[in-house]
Amino acid sequence: MKESYLEIVELDNGDIVLRPASEEGQETEPLATLTISDDTRSYLKDRYFDLAKHMFHAGIDFVYSEDGDFDEAYDAVEEELRPKILH
Repeated sequence: MKESYLEIVELDNGDIVLRPASEEGQETEPLATLTISDDTRSYLKDRYFDLAKHMFHAGIDFVYSEDGDFDEAYDAVEEELRPKILH
């Protein structure tokens, strides 16, 4: 992926996306989309956007850390393709 500036934007439908910033002001394809439930928005009030920023920053930090070793030749086992559930 080529280097570019990224922006975090709340869309009209309420989703918050991480996407490459566009110099011409046109929308670009999101790299990641975050949907925050109405209950969580109500609980956090105006801080829900801060939550989204922290979540995206954590993801970016992971990608650029040593733990984020993404080898193009990596073959995922079927078990690893299942959705992961955290409790």
